[in-house]
Amino acid sequence: MKISKIWMSEFISNLKIHNLEHELTQLGLEVDTVKKQKGDYIIDIEFTPNRGDCLSIYGTSRDLAAFKNKKIKIPSESKYRIQKHNKFINKISSDICPEYRYMILKNINSKINTPKYIKDRLIKSDISPVNIIVDISNYVMMEIGQPTHAFDLDKLNGQLSIIKNKKNQTFLGLNDKEYKIEKGIPVIADDLGVIHALPGVIGSKISSVTANTTNILFESAFFLPDVVRSISSKYRIQTDSSYRFERGVDFNSQEFALSRIHNILSSILDIEKCMLTKISQKHTVTKVKSFKFDHKLFGRILGIELGQTKIKNILRNLGFVFKSDIIIIPSHRFDISTNYDLVEEVSRMIGYDNIPETPLLASVNTESKKNYFNDRLVTLGYKEAINFTFIQKNYSRHKSNLELQNPISKDKSVMRESLIPGLLKNIQYNFNRQNKSIMLFEAGKVYTKPSTKIIESNTISGVLYGLRSPYDLVKNQYLAGIGDLKADILSLLPGSTFDKNNDSIYFDEKNSLKVLFNKKNIGECGLIKSGCANDFDIKSPVYAFELNLDDMHDLKQTSFSNISQYPAVYKDITLITNIDDNLSKIIKSIRKNNYKYMKSIRIKDIFIDKDKLQLENRNVTLEICLQSDMKTLNDDEINTDIQSLIADIKERYKLKIQEL
Repeated sequence: MKISKIWMSEFISNLKIHNLEHELTQLGLEVDTVKKQKGDYIIDIEFTPNRGDCLSIYGTSRDLAAFKNKKIKIPSESKYRIQKHNKFINKISSDICPEYRYMILKNINSKINTPKYIKDRLIKSDISPVNIIVDISNYVMMEIGQPTHAFDLDKLNGQLSIIKNKKNQTFLGLNDKEYKIEKGIPVIADDLGVIHALPGVIGSKISSVTANTTNILFESAFFLPDVVRSISSKYRIQTDSSYRFERGVDFNSQEFALSRIHNILSSILDIEKCMLTKISQKHTVTKVKSFKFDHKLFGRILGIELGQTKIKNILRNLGFVFKSDIIIIPSHRFDISTNYDLVEEVSRMIGYDNIPETPLLASVNTESKKNYFNDRLVTLGYKEAINFTFIQKNYSRHKSNLELQNPISKDKSVMRESLIPGLLKNIQYNFNRQNKSIMLFEAGKVYTKPSTKIIESNTISGVLYGLRSPYDLVKNQYLAGIGDLKADILSLLPGSTFDKNNDSIYFDEKNSLKVLFNKKNIGECGLIKSGCANDFDIKSPVYAFELNLDDMHDLKQTSFSNISQYPAVYKDITLITNIDDNLSKIIKSIRKNNYKYMKSIRIKDIFIDKDKLQLENRNVTLEICLQSDMKTLNDDEINTDIQSLIADIKERYKLKIQEL
């Protein structure tokens, strides 16, 4: 759509062309070109389909005025009265046109020339002038966005009706093309059935206004977007009118459009007072929309706190009305239906460039936790199993099993209390097919009934059976064990710890551990009891874990740090320690100290002199890694850190250093 800068300046004062293109783009109104033309600038804007409210000079200016926090000048209109009597409209289908207004003008001199400023502005908007009546109708459409149509009143046979066509007939459009209009197509026809317009799309040549027209019926209506779209698509007719109706015009602008037309005509011709006839019918599309306003959503989505007062002021500038905590949507904004749409509106007004980048806050719900663990287990080499939630029997402490009244089979007659029986059956199935290495997991719901209430829990379980890595050389192969299981759990939940587990249904007492996370028991792991394994004809050891997803809170996302591009230096320090010294505690304490360049410390070697066993001494060699992220370390910097560490070892931990 092409917009004149001078025309737009009538609604907003002090418009500057060098800022205008950027400001319109900021609003989401994509400027295609800006061309200078006879002392004016013509701005060609590409509007998205949802912004039908901007398909006019006034509509675009309204958005821009809100952005610039300026008042917009409303086009002048004639004072009008609504007539009670309807003489010229017979029937209107509410499924075609919920809102219809018309104005009768008599004894009009249609031969008078259209004022030059109107012609010039229409030409700049790529609309060809026709005659004073048609030109003013098009002018008002470009100005406020409401299409209107003028019928030659003397060429109508009785009253008009907006209905579905009753018989197949031909229709000659204003474009001089003939169309075959089928039965059932929405039309505007007179009492004799003659079609005078396709609603919202195009008028008929028969009743078009010419230089000889004196009596006019001016129509201003709200035709439903779907109706206009279907007619336009079927007959491949695209007009300025249909383009706007398809995207939705303001269903409260019909009277304004006619009174504006009357105002312009009255400045040129001597015409009677403005009298309008109103026909309204209820329809869901023309119902005023409103919903509860949620100001907290803005901070959550945008990542910045704007304040409720500022948000409301921005929205009021755009025409929104507040009644307590309810927001009422303007009739011209068909694209607004939720608070999320309001967030977008506020974003446009403050400018997307003015919204700082903020990291997304991770919301860790059960589903996201499940997906996270699924991905990690697959990475570790596990394969996902999906089993029925019904099993043959539970290994349960509870007296009553959750038995089904109508089981699909005997081996699926009980709701599972654990995922482990299903996974053991999977092992049996795979072992019988000569799989030597089985690593499976399942994530799903389990059901318990400790009292009268059934509890549903989200759980993830895994099993290890057979060779840990079956594709290694034979000499390097080994059976999976408790160490492998613990390593996998630590990969799943870094920071988790283990404790003794003396009370387990599935796990062997001497080879069972509780899994703790944030000091809370979230599950167990270990060697499956032989009795339980024998029920599934499994003879070799099976290691498993079962974790309750619902008990896992404050899961932290993995963080990464940059790898230094500078070389690391490794230094050894040998301590003379007593057999009773707690080395892990000492090393943990050293790690907490702030040595400038120390990256890591570990036990490299332990030496016990057989000839001096009675002294209960041992030599422990620590390897210290020193590295800078900014430069290559020199000898002085390395020695400073090492000497500081040695001094701490001697003073804090009272240990001797083995001198070389």
